[in-house]
Amino acid sequence: MEGYDTLLERARAKLPPVRELTERFQVPEPDVMTDGKNTVLRNLQEIAGVLRREPAHIIGYLARELGCPGVLDLPRGILKSRIPRESIASRLGEYTEKYVICSECKRPDTHLTRDGKLMMLVCEACGAQRPVTVRRVVAPEKPKTPVVVGEVYRLTIEDVGRRGDGVAKKEGFVIFVTGANQRGASVNAKITKVLGNNAYAVVQP
Repeated sequence: MEGYDTLLERARAKLPPVRELTERFQVPEPDVMTDGKNTVLRNLQEIAGVLRREPAHIIGYLARELGCPGVLDLPRGILKSRIPRESIASRLGEYTEKYVICSECKRPDTHLTRDGKLMMLVCEACGAQRPVTVRRVVAPEKPKTPVVVGEVYRLTIEDVGRRGDGVAKKEGFVIFVTGANQRGASVNAKITKVLGNNAYAVVQP
């Protein structure tokens, strides 16, 4: 029968490697450059290697938090917007705290796993587990306009603009009507353009 020391050494050999407390865990600073309207994170793969996370998971988090599309172009990641380096660095710090650092022993020796619908952060050093919640970003619903491009509406001209176009309103929506310059007149107006809280139209027979 094997002795206690032998069994203990065998059990230790099967444990994943854990960083010593004396080793300082430091995430690389993001190496960022702009390319037209895009922001390129040139050292994404290096950051992913230090964090021991998939590059796709990291770029997906950054894209969601920064409100822009993100794509992989390993070893780089590309965000489809102009993002300041400081904002990327801040979000990477938040990612590290949320998806990497153990909340109990503060070590980075963790991995992610699924437990049903929950994503769990499991610490390989102390064995602690905690759920990781993903914040859902709900896009604000665009307000519906009372007019539609191409449709014809019966409108009353309430005023005349500086360019001579009639000014009408529909449910508080301002509509500039070309070809109508008489206050109080009722006209058929075809909507040609909608911009913000205004619309543009032309008089129809």
